[in-house]
Amino acid sequence: MYKMKRLLFLLGTIGLLSLILVGCSNSNSDAGTSGGREKVSVAALNNYPPLIFKQDGKLTGFEYDLLQAIAEEENLELEFKEMKFDGFIPGLQSNQVDIASSLLIREERKEVVDFSDIFLNSGLVLAVANNSSIQSFEDLKGKTIVATQGSTTFEKAKELADQYGGKAKPLKETDALYLDVENGNADALVLNSPTVEYRLAVDGDNVKFRIVGEHMTVDEHAFAVKKGNKELADKINAGLKTVKENGEYNKIHEKWFGK
Repeated sequence: MYKMKRLLFLLGTIGLLSLILVGCSNSNSDAGTSGGREKVSVAALNNYPPLIFKQDGKLTGFEYDLLQAIAEEENLELEFKEMKFDGFIPGLQSNQVDIASSLLIREERKEVVDFSDIFLNSGLVLAVANNSSIQSFEDLKGKTIVATQGSTTFEKAKELADQYGGKAKPLKETDALYLDVENGNADALVLNSPTVEYRLAVDGDNVKFRIVGEHMTVDEHAFAVKKGNKELADKINAGLKTVKENGEYNKIHEKWFGK
């Protein structure tokens, strides 16, 4: 009788241990996922309206909404990491982030990162204060042109400065570009057309800036991943294709840019 009780006790203990081990195993197998979703980190600016920016303490914007729609289609969970623009590509290369937003396709960038399919076309523009004497690019002689450090906007600012006898000045924050011109510390700024046009629309009757001349470039926006990460690039492209086909892309575009 004693041996029978001891045997039943040992069997019960073994069963309990098995349940605990199974629970631990299931818990470990969920690492790196959330409800079956693959976790992906995104390098993001917080001051680049209407593409991606912070409003009421939360990120929003065209790129933010588009990435969320792509993630929904591809079963991804996005974690946005706010970074300076010049840290985006190093962040991809060092595996700090998986995706970089707000990048324009450039041949030199193709050498160090892989791009998704194009999701938006735009161009760089020159903007000045409303009361500025600058009416054309020729008026940039002796003027200071600000643009975002480490971006194609600063390359264009340097090009304009060299061509017309001005000075190019890099700043890290998009908001700082407007403030620099508004405060008289710079005479003009170079930014992507959707950003400037959105600023003019938001300012309404109190608009403080105007665009000089035509678009200086024809630019293509895409998301970037670490060189060789074909799996993630393919998922972004598949999701982008789906949201374009089902009409979600058009809804997001109309929300931020109008019809």
